[in-house]
Amino acid sequence: MNLDYLKTYLELIKLGSFSAVAKKFSISQPAVSFQIQKLEHDLGARLINRNQKKITLTDAGRRLLEFATAVDGEEAALLQDLGKLRDEVGGELLIAASTTPGEYIMPVLVGEFLNQNPAVKARVVIEDSASVISGVKDGKYEVGFCGSAPPKGQGFESFKMAEDEIVLTVFPEHPFAHQKQVAFTEIEEEALIFRESTSGTQRSMEALMAKEGLNVNRLKPRLTLGSSQAIVSAVEAHAGIAFVSNLAIRKSLEVGTVCQVPLSDLQMKRNFYCIFYTERLATRLIQEFVDFIREKVTVN
Repeated sequence: MNLDYLKTYLELIKLGSFSAVAKKFSISQPAVSFQIQKLEHDLGARLINRNQKKITLTDAGRRLLEFATAVDGEEAALLQDLGKLRDEVGGELLIAASTTPGEYIMPVLVGEFLNQNPAVKARVVIEDSASVISGVKDGKYEVGFCGSAPPKGQGFESFKMAEDEIVLTVFPEHPFAHQKQVAFTEIEEEALIFRESTSGTQRSMEALMAKEGLNVNRLKPRLTLGSSQAIVSAVEAHAGIAFVSNLAIRKSLEVGTVCQVPLSDLQMKRNFYCIFYTERLATRLIQEFVDFIREKVTVN
């Protein structure tokens, strides 16, 4: 059964004349008559009484009217639902983030994106920066966030999405805690806590020190740990002092379990990047998420 003919039938009942329907649909009056006759032929029943000036329905015509009204309503509902599906962003995001952005930045940003897009699910995996970059390149993850920019010329696209500062952190009873600042040479004999060598924080620290002509090899780590939070906990336990992101020590600073000590000859600020593989930026979900992050960067 032709749905367009059903619409013509509904309009004929509503408007009450073949000429009015023809005018509304910009077709000829014989075309309207043909469509009604075709419905009657397909159904094997007369639908309207043609021997009266006013259009009246037969029993079959009244039954078809019920059916046509229901179909029209279902079609409207279907189009509305499909419109919502087109407008609504859905699916699952696979995100990799290095420790600092993964623990202190992404929960807030991803949470806000999910609140705006209830049909989206997300999984954030914490990796070191090298694994984030290789995972995005290999297609294991769709978007990555880390403290190291990806290599150029390999299909990556990236942009700066946040920044922080790597700071010297000590426990309150440490002698440095009472100094306004310390020199790099003063920490050479200290018990230091480092991140693993593949960590973005560790790499950034070494690069920034080298840039200032400071030799990180003169620092002797007593303990190496796999996350910033683990390092903060170790500092709180008096296991040593450490260079960590200022994002990682906010709560501990507030409660007084650690102290931040400025260096007289070094300031270590760094950037965090959103990275993705250009060839895989195909789905609407990934595009919407990347655009969301870009907008946050612009606003902030």
